[in-house]
Amino acid sequence: MSEISYDRIQPLIAASEQRGSAMAVTFTCPTTGTSVEASASIQRGKGLADVAKQSAKKNVMWSIRSAVSRTVRGVLGSGILGRVGNDLAREVMSNVEQGARDSFSDDEKQAAIVRAFESVSSRFAFDPKAGRFVGASAAEQSGFDRQLTSAPVTERYDRGVLARLLVEIAAADGKVDADERAFLEQFVTPDLGTIDDLLRRGALSGAELGETSQGASRETTIMLAWAVAFADEELELSETRRIVEVAGALGVSNERTEALKREAQLHLYAQALGNVYASGSQDASAKAEADRFAARIGMTSDDIDRADAQYRKRRGLI
Repeated sequence: MSEISYDRIQPLIAASEQRGSAMAVTFTCPTTGTSVEASASIQRGKGLADVAKQSAKKNVMWSIRSAVSRTVRGVLGSGILGRVGNDLAREVMSNVEQGARDSFSDDEKQAAIVRAFESVSSRFAFDPKAGRFVGASAAEQSGFDRQLTSAPVTERYDRGVLARLLVEIAAADGKVDADERAFLEQFVTPDLGTIDDLLRRGALSGAELGETSQGASRETTIMLAWAVAFADEELELSETRRIVEVAGALGVSNERTEALKREAQLHLYAQALGNVYASGSQDASAKAEADRFAARIGMTSDDIDRADAQYRKRRGLI
């Protein structure tokens, strides 16, 4: 049985709504009060029995890039429920597509809810005694998630700066290839400009960076920059230099910049482990691929072993 099943997460579903061909869901733990929004597309002909099979077919880099794009889009966008509604506004207006939406089965919708939960599962922990997932306490959450929730990037100007920085990082080697462009387009929302628009703006100046909101949200910006750089699989020296330079301009110390880098490393490796343990037991081939990725982004063997043990503990796996 998959480590994440509909029965296990059903008690967390506070609200779910079909928006076009997607399910928008709010997961709330009745014990801790942890509440998280997520969404996933409804796949015709794909029910709960197909979720584990689909997860097993995804490679490690797909899992990592998907997780990063969902996280950054959550920051740059305006909230899952509102965003899904905006994205599908034209679809809602179509009577023909209305009929198609109504034809989705409950099983297909529930499978989409499970996929939505997978995208935010790091915010929850498995309680083996209760046999279900509960909201992770602050102590159980990863440093990455604690940073995101305690210091979100919410101001429109700050989100614009973040979007420009992420495009800068992708173009740090002097170009943005088709693969990088497709990745960026998953989370750079139209209200902030197209990829080409942001590229034409050029590098962020010290004055522009200095106008961002004071406080820990600046650290969140740096952490997300590391995550996007790592999701490109190979961290270029030019990317590292630019992130460190921007961190300095934002007043983030070298020590804190390194700590945020580590949180991004651990978070991305945890996303890779979601693919490794998709069926509830270890896929040796996926584990080897995940470990190679971790080594490429600078994690030590001790980091990898500890992160793997922590992941299995949170998910109730041996």
